[in-house]
Amino acid sequence: MTRHDDDRAAGTPRRPSGQRSGYRVVGPPRRYEPEGAVTGGDFEPTHSRGTQRGGRGRRRRGRLIGYLLVAILALVLGLSVGYARAYFSDGEVGGEVTVVVEPGSSLKVIAARLEEAGVVKHARAFAIRAESDGYATRFMPGTYTLRVNQPYPELVALLLKGVKPPTVKVSIPEGSTLKQAGEIVAGEVKTIDEADYVHVARDDPPPLRLEGYERGSSLEGMLFPATYEVDPKATARSFVDDQLEAFEANFAKVDTKRATAAKLTEYDIVIIASMIDREAQVPAERPLVAAVVWNRLRKGMLLQFCSTVQYALGKTKPVLTFDDLEIDSPYNTYKHAGLPPTPISNPGLAAMRAAADPADVDYLYFVARDDGSGRHYFSTSYDQFLADSAKAEANGQ
Repeated sequence: MTRHDDDRAAGTPRRPSGQRSGYRVVGPPRRYEPEGAVTGGDFEPTHSRGTQRGGRGRRRRGRLIGYLLVAILALVLGLSVGYARAYFSDGEVGGEVTVVVEPGSSLKVIAARLEEAGVVKHARAFAIRAESDGYATRFMPGTYTLRVNQPYPELVALLLKGVKPPTVKVSIPEGSTLKQAGEIVAGEVKTIDEADYVHVARDDPPPLRLEGYERGSSLEGMLFPATYEVDPKATARSFVDDQLEAFEANFAKVDTKRATAAKLTEYDIVIIASMIDREAQVPAERPLVAAVVWNRLRKGMLLQFCSTVQYALGKTKPVLTFDDLEIDSPYNTYKHAGLPPTPISNPGLAAMRAAADPADVDYLYFVARDDGSGRHYFSTSYDQFLADSAKAEANGQ
């Protein structure tokens, strides 16, 4: 046994090559620890290369697992969309069906309604595809006319566009009375009774602010004549509300400065306009009829309008008799001075504008020509009026 071998046998560490023979180790001999262990003494703890390799390995495995989960999720989504698309048949389109989408309906509820009507084969498949296409909250409420087995692109296009709710069209002519309007409305809207309409408009009217109008009195004159599109289930009150809203919007377009200077109220303007629309058949004559009213009021003359007497009679007569002119009514302007107490019809915007701003003429009389033109002869003197009346009588023969 050599000395070198004796040193190893005694546990003395081997001297590094090139070290001087006088080298001496201070402190106890250093022990060799198993790989991966941490040494004690004056040395700082360190991780072995094996530990570092293990950490890197765990990180790699974590990343691989993450990638795998993402891939699985993408696969599931792809399969779901593919599943949804596969369930839309390219077969023959069937007949028409009605589907109601209520406001606030979720995509799930809409899909279920479509499946019930046969528009789509599977509600869940439709919902998955619509959601993947970004339509989950974009479908509009309404009553739709769709088709059985309707192609997906056409179906979603309709649901995205929406449908106009069904309405009933009601046209009320200018110069219609309250009762005439009630007959028209009741004839078009099945949920409105004529008596209910008259009761609301005459006996229990909604509030209205108009200078000179006494709150709670008849709305004759303010039931604006127009064409209305209303809900088929509209009520008498809702229809009257619509008419008042239209009246307020249109009366706001009337320049009342001249009438105010003549000490006429807004309600007076409506009364005069109601007479104009009952007398003038030709639009160009509205300002002329208005001028006759203003001129007679200014002179303190009786208005003597046949239309006011007809309103008192409750019916329209082609020719009034002397007995008709004797009727005891505040609407008989052959007996009572000034304007009638209320409007006698519901005038349009043109008549209201003419009533507030009449033609600058001196006419005091007019008589229907009776020649089929709907026009009148206008005059400033009673003698001319008599001559015009004779001419009109001849025209009618």
